[in-house]
Amino acid sequence: MKRYLYAIMLTMILLVVPKQEAWATSIIETGTKLEQSIKVIPQSPFYLDYLNGKTRLHDPNNQSTVIIDYPGDLTTHSSGDEGSYGGVRSWIASLDRQEWIAVPQYDQPLIRVQRDGTTSRIDSLESPHRAYLVSYDASRDVMLWRDSYKGEWALTDMKGTVKRTYPLILGQSLILGTNLDELIAFNTSDKSITHLSLETGEELGKTTYPNESLSIDFESKTDRLFMKGSNHLYVYDFATRTMQTLNLNGQVHYDLTSLIYHDGLYYGVTFDDSMVTIDLTKNHITETSLRTRNTNSQFDLIENGYFVQDDQWLLPIERFGQKPKEMYTWLKATGNSEEGHTWLNHAYQLMATITTVDGIEHKVPVAELPTDVTQVESAQSFAEGYTIPSFDQSFSTKVSFAMLDHWKSYKPVKQLPLQVDTSFEYGAVGEISGITAPNATVYLSCEKASFATCSSPVQADETGRFKLSNGIIEGNQTIELYVSDAWDYRQATEASVKKRFMLGQPVINNPTKVLTETRMEGVSIQTEPHAKVEVRQLNSKTAFEVKEVQADEHGVAQLTTYSSDQPWSYRIFFRVLGQERPYEMVYVTKDYPMPSFTWTKPPKTGDTTITVYNDKLDPVLAVSRDGRAESAKRLTKGMNVINLKEPLREGQTIKLVASFRPELTQTVEKKVTSDTPKVLTVKDVLLTSSSATFTLAHDPNTDINFISNGVVLYTRVVGTNRYHISAKPGTTVIIESSYGSKRKTLTYRLPSATIPSVTLTDEQTKRVGKTLPNATVTLKNGSKIIATTKSNANGSYTLTFSRPRAGTKLYFEAKAGIHRDAKSVVVKSGIRPTISTGTIRSTTKSVAVRTNVPYGTLYVYNGSKLVAKKSIGSTTTNVYIGTQRRGSKLIFKVVTPANRTNQTTKSVY
Repeated sequence: MKRYLYAIMLTMILLVVPKQEAWATSIIETGTKLEQSIKVIPQSPFYLDYLNGKTRLHDPNNQSTVIIDYPGDLTTHSSGDEGSYGGVRSWIASLDRQEWIAVPQYDQPLIRVQRDGTTSRIDSLESPHRAYLVSYDASRDVMLWRDSYKGEWALTDMKGTVKRTYPLILGQSLILGTNLDELIAFNTSDKSITHLSLETGEELGKTTYPNESLSIDFESKTDRLFMKGSNHLYVYDFATRTMQTLNLNGQVHYDLTSLIYHDGLYYGVTFDDSMVTIDLTKNHITETSLRTRNTNSQFDLIENGYFVQDDQWLLPIERFGQKPKEMYTWLKATGNSEEGHTWLNHAYQLMATITTVDGIEHKVPVAELPTDVTQVESAQSFAEGYTIPSFDQSFSTKVSFAMLDHWKSYKPVKQLPLQVDTSFEYGAVGEISGITAPNATVYLSCEKASFATCSSPVQADETGRFKLSNGIIEGNQTIELYVSDAWDYRQATEASVKKRFMLGQPVINNPTKVLTETRMEGVSIQTEPHAKVEVRQLNSKTAFEVKEVQADEHGVAQLTTYSSDQPWSYRIFFRVLGQERPYEMVYVTKDYPMPSFTWTKPPKTGDTTITVYNDKLDPVLAVSRDGRAESAKRLTKGMNVINLKEPLREGQTIKLVASFRPELTQTVEKKVTSDTPKVLTVKDVLLTSSSATFTLAHDPNTDINFISNGVVLYTRVVGTNRYHISAKPGTTVIIESSYGSKRKTLTYRLPSATIPSVTLTDEQTKRVGKTLPNATVTLKNGSKIIATTKSNANGSYTLTFSRPRAGTKLYFEAKAGIHRDAKSVVVKSGIRPTISTGTIRSTTKSVAVRTNVPYGTLYVYNGSKLVAKKSIGSTTTNVYIGTQRRGSKLIFKVVTPANRTNQTTKSVY
């Protein structure tokens, strides 16, 4: 019958060995396990227990125990709720620490207990409802009561005679001092502490405390009030009336449940089972957790240096750091066994690892634990010293030590062979090979198991050969290899010893130059021309790719390229084949590189474009001028030209910002400067009687100004490099071409000339006028020259041409060198002629005929007889008509070249 746990009855084995008293005292403090559960009387040196129908009073400091002459159980607590009977409502110690009072439920008399165990009865303060005893001091014959029914506090002697009363004020509590005859009024409403004389009741002094939410604890032995806020602990000394402030430093998040003073220090226990040590001389607070993992305990403090755990374990408070907090048991090999498992047929000893409150681990043979607080339950038969000479079957054991216990099951594991052939001296490796038992499963665990850097388990072949291959096994880490028949090594029934290897971080004296290392660019390196490179790309913990690439004729090897299937970050391990070099690693963590562009030339006044050379991908380039957005363009790799809204001006600040994202930007900022213009000549000047239009040859995008007599003339741009100004013939102007502050000037005098406007009608065949001196004058109808002549030195000219039609657009031009008088002329319709004469008498021989046109033919008729005919050359024409008889009627008729006519009839007087 196998002796597995629970398969047969458990056998209690209590191994008796000499007590290790010195060891227990110096290393682990187990304290004393009490006979019964106890009740600690708050802020006193006493605790109670109940045994054989008697309540006992204990003083651990004096090592005294007395039986209280009271027939009931004074250790039982009653909540005071309606329907709750019997028991003690509260335990109140006298401030002189020589006695205490048990306050029973309801209106029963109070039970006064002396140090020797004798008791007496004290009636409660007379009141329609029972008053509540707050505190008392037997040596001073004074008791402090709180009477909620009457709404007052009362001071009495021990017989109940009222000495003085105080009104019950909302938010105010009274505290009876221990070492001074004062009553302390603590008010949470106005944040004040008031000292009152115990004899007279008069106010002795008043102070205030910090205005924040506080939890209050009174330590009566030293008359100190402890007020805990969120970040500070305030300690008020009744005797000196001073406030001391201690920084909590992120400690003590829970309120205190008890507080005592011992040997210069204050000790407190919190709701979350922590011990708080307060040293007022060093202004220091320390909080230490007493809680055992996964359990909740109860801790109480006893004056004179003791604390109690779970109402049963009594320990000295100075050694709370040595109290056992956690324990687990294990088997230690006593022969040549290797670690990892409890191997079949090997020898072991039962061990315990005990962690004390101060965080120190103690690995101790169970056989050396003190026997009075240790017991072992197990179905395993141990040899002396809790040893197993040959471990050949599974068993379970429970070890109890003081207030701790631990269950553990053990099983023997068959040890399998494991041999690793791969060398790890050069750091990272791509494959691990070796030999083990046939068809066994080999596992690998890595300290750094991110991405595909730790291979999944593999099964050895029938000869036991195996090969672990993943993306890469990184250097600078510890790895473990083992064989197991279970995924969880701890659950194995057959396994190897774990082989542990430290992969160093290789030192590469001449690392390969990495050219690109972003997700979008891929990873590329500079190596030897046509060199072959082994590449291991790790995309996740399980996904990886192994490949071989070849460098081009320039030695550039593209190890990876962009793919949407890639993760946002991945590792690349590579090594150049044919060389004794370890793996090198590139960690791709960025999707885009920093932009890289070059401004090909400094910005100059007048530029309308900016040219940059872009090295990487396609960032967006934003151009701003004096802080205002100008343009934006996505760059291509190579040369890029960016058009501007208007030419640059000297002194402007041009900023170029290339970016893939806000955090990936390259910024270049430059001031616009100027070069002196090189070209400025006059190519053509078109003149009128009051203006001139210049055609200039000058540098592109320069500012052009015309200055006359020191005044800058208004200039209107009328075409490419054509500028119109108001200036009469003969005017001298200074022409200025400038890039910012750099200028080129030219002084130019316009020719003197009379340049009237030109008008033509369909009646004309000749034009007489003034223009530029010595100019070639032409009149064109479209591209056809219909008249041409040459002006004289005064600019006079006469053009003769065929009579044009009305509405015809003609072009008049007089050109002398680069100067021109040119204008378009639309032929107008001639006007209808008018005619008039003066009085004609029979003696008149010549008549002055007036017309409104200076051209045409004048006819004079007497009846149908033509008297005279004459060409009109001006608006007054003298015509000879001879003498005519009185009473004759003469007809005067005008006919223009365009056959427009008019006539008038005059009588001869």
